[in-house]
Amino acid sequence: MNPDGSPAASNSGTGVFTDTISPCAAMKSFYRTAATLAIIFLSTFTLKAERMPDPAGSSEHYVSNNGIYEVTINYGEHFHSWSMKEDGRELWNKALMTEPGAAAVSDNGETITLPLWGWRDEGGSSGIAVFNKKGEFTREIPFAGGISGEKGLRWVHCRVISPDGRYIAIGENGKKHAEVTLFDALNGDIAWGKNTGLGDMVEIRISDKGTWTLAATRNAGDMAFTLFDRAGKEVWQKKIAKNYSRDVKSYLQFKSDLSGFAVYHLQQGRYISAEIPETGS
Repeated sequence: MNPDGSPAASNSGTGVFTDTISPCAAMKSFYRTAATLAIIFLSTFTLKAERMPDPAGSSEHYVSNNGIYEVTINYGEHFHSWSMKEDGRELWNKALMTEPGAAAVSDNGETITLPLWGWRDEGGSSGIAVFNKKGEFTREIPFAGGISGEKGLRWVHCRVISPDGRYIAIGENGKKHAEVTLFDALNGDIAWGKNTGLGDMVEIRISDKGTWTLAATRNAGDMAFTLFDRAGKEVWQKKIAKNYSRDVKSYLQFKSDLSGFAVYHLQQGRYISAEIPETGS
């Protein structure tokens, strides 16, 4: 008797009972195994195909908003290096001990960031690597996952740093609204996170001390601009139809005294100014 209650098969003429597998079950087992191997093979092939090789001998340059500091990543055949310049004068040049990615540098040069890759082939990052002005690693800011204590992946469209290097913001695209998250660079804590504006992130700017954060989002050519206070509260928003163009280098500006800000109006071909709301903190 088999474990499922069916009669066991008998070897003819031997009087010994043995378990056998029916041809149908054997074929099902074969196809399941073949399908599993095919999925593993195709998945491995797909990941390798999606991963573009690093272009050896090429360089990528990332400049602070004020144009003073420039971080350069140099791609090698097997190893990469990076360097930083201040007003054209090289401060350091050293081996890059982490995977390369889009860098950001603050206006005072005190904070530099690189993405921590969780799924680099698909552009998914697991956090932010923070470095000081000497290019020395200072901390890792991991992105939290759905379960407490686990790391998560985020597909970050833009990363920016406040001029004083204290705060880091990331922007992610969303189905209906983009998401802005502000981190404290000193301790890695999240200051606030907000779904806002339209679906695609365009640009973010942060003022000193994280007092104000200005975000530009879009849906096709239409754009929305949003100003957040220190706590992440939306204190101002403006929408402009048919305003997006890849030719615009920057859509956002803060006045040096933080009394106001400006957003770029494509049809007028100029920045339009607005005052900081008195209700803002």
